[in-house]
Amino acid sequence: MAVVTLARVTGFEVVDLGATADDADRIVVEVEERHGQALFGFVRRQGLTDDQARDAVQEVLLRLWHECRGGASIDNPRGWSYRAIYRLAMDQHRLARRLRLLSDRLNIGRRTMSDPAESISDRLAVWGEVDRLPVRQRQVLYLRYRSDLSFDEIGEVLGITASAGRSHATQALATLRRRLATGEER
Repeated sequence: MAVVTLARVTGFEVVDLGATADDADRIVVEVEERHGQALFGFVRRQGLTDDQARDAVQEVLLRLWHECRGGASIDNPRGWSYRAIYRLAMDQHRLARRLRLLSDRLNIGRRTMSDPAESISDRLAVWGEVDRLPVRQRQVLYLRYRSDLSFDEIGEVLGITASAGRSHATQALATLRRRLATGEER
């Protein structure tokens, strides 16, 4: 078992705790036992569903464990966990916004969405069709609508110009509109 050296600053002296990697387990269990329900409630109040909130809590605990296991010095695991879960909630909201924008651009969702299952099946249909696009178009759409990157950032990631990224997105959206409007199969 690897030994991870943790140091705690107390006043002006540094005390070496000489902690083992098992401390990562202890820290995560402690955060989960003491603050797990509060983290769940906090992220639930950020607008996530119960399932999304449970997943977010698990994701944060896993990330905390990885950070501690990797030797990161986290002075306040509780505060770190709240920041991380807040960021996960905001990422979920950004993703949902991107999906709504993509759905609107494809003219899905113009009808009334009284049935949430319709909305989910529409989203699955859109992303299923995205998966059938040529590689570059698919990459651009994922980076734009799932990762919330600007076209300048997409250009940097893919090694293309921002205008080339816009062009790929425009072509991809036109293809998706056509396929989804006509139910076209490959």
